[in-house]
Amino acid sequence: MTPRRLAVKALMHQEQAGYANLVLDAELKKCVPPPDARDAAFAARIFYTVLEYLPLLDHLLDRFSKKPVHRLDPPVRAILRAGLAQARYMQVPLPAAVNESVRLTKAMGKTSAAGMVNAVLRRAAQEQVQEGDFPDPVERLATFHCLSRQVAQLLYTQYGQEAFALAASFRSRPATAIRVNTLRTADDTLAQALQGEGHRVLPGPWPHALLVDFRGSPAAGAAFARGEYHVQGLASQFAALCLQARPGQRVLDLCAAPGGKSLTLAQQMENTGELVSGEVVPGRVALIEKAFARCGVTCARAVQNDAAARFDWGKFDRVLCDVPCSGLGVIAKKPDIRYKDLGGMENLCAVQRKILQNGADSLAESGRLVYSTCTVNHQENQAQVQWFLRQNPQYRLVPPPVTVPGMEAGEYGTILLPHKTGTDGFFVAVLEKLLT
Repeated sequence: MTPRRLAVKALMHQEQAGYANLVLDAELKKCVPPPDARDAAFAARIFYTVLEYLPLLDHLLDRFSKKPVHRLDPPVRAILRAGLAQARYMQVPLPAAVNESVRLTKAMGKTSAAGMVNAVLRRAAQEQVQEGDFPDPVERLATFHCLSRQVAQLLYTQYGQEAFALAASFRSRPATAIRVNTLRTADDTLAQALQGEGHRVLPGPWPHALLVDFRGSPAAGAAFARGEYHVQGLASQFAALCLQARPGQRVLDLCAAPGGKSLTLAQQMENTGELVSGEVVPGRVALIEKAFARCGVTCARAVQNDAAARFDWGKFDRVLCDVPCSGLGVIAKKPDIRYKDLGGMENLCAVQRKILQNGADSLAESGRLVYSTCTVNHQENQAQVQWFLRQNPQYRLVPPPVTVPGMEAGEYGTILLPHKTGTDGFFVAVLEKLLT
């Protein structure tokens, strides 16, 4: 199967439902024989480029198609989107993008549409479109910046004109950051090892953080296999560092999968004391355990647990509540979040409050609790902390012990906005329990 046909089949599958990465993986597994790495990578680029620019692609196609894009046959619709994405955003020469799209149209039994595909693609690929073409701000965010109407409305309501810079930043993925496993190596030693593997390495903003331009997968090298680092974005590291875990303490990491924060906490603890890493999905518990084994962490145990339900594991010196959220801060990594349905937000916020309160109930006197999300939605962030402090007057908000250039510290926590920090969008509130 050609990479273009593979991408089109994945796009048709994606329209029906499912997480983008799972949809693509499912289509790759159907291929007999399996595509080589180059073809699989090209198919993935087409697939994710279409998802990233979908509303704008459809806007352009609708200008020149006699029938609205959403009313076209699914194969033809997917072929048009894939061809236009290649020509406009993937530096594929227009003749190649058009000719291959026409050929694919015929191969998929839609010969009658071949002429239309040819004409529409040639005209849409050369059409000029600018942000100023959309005077309505929500429409500009939804179409030009490619967000669902709900996400566009939320960002504009909360951030005003800043929403456009924020939305634009979703097209720039943060640099790949890793956390040095201080249980097994040192910063300089690991940097030299990675450079020896052909990767470009720069220092991060604090000790034990490195920024790496990997040649290939970050999990493919010898240093990773030896457990000398784990991949963890700077924003996620920031949240873990704010907990200030210490050797010999009892530490609780709720909602711990995939385990990056737990690994950082165990390293801060110097592999002493006790770290409990809870996760509601059993399969993810196994992933955390595998990460512990690879990195030589013995002070921690991963347990299957619903953080929103009551539990009693005694009191902890430190509690991390990295709660499930809308994910509106990691759109750059997960383009399907662009089109998220926010209809269940109240239920999600209720779960977040339960987890936060359960975490607080597990905290010892004079302990520290960190509440964090990977979203930029005030309702899930500052409003939750404000509610918590009203319910729990024995707590106070304290400044984060580390800083990220561009972060915004406010009355109810610290927000990392991608266009200002160059990281994922993240929110962190550091809370301390006062002596009673």
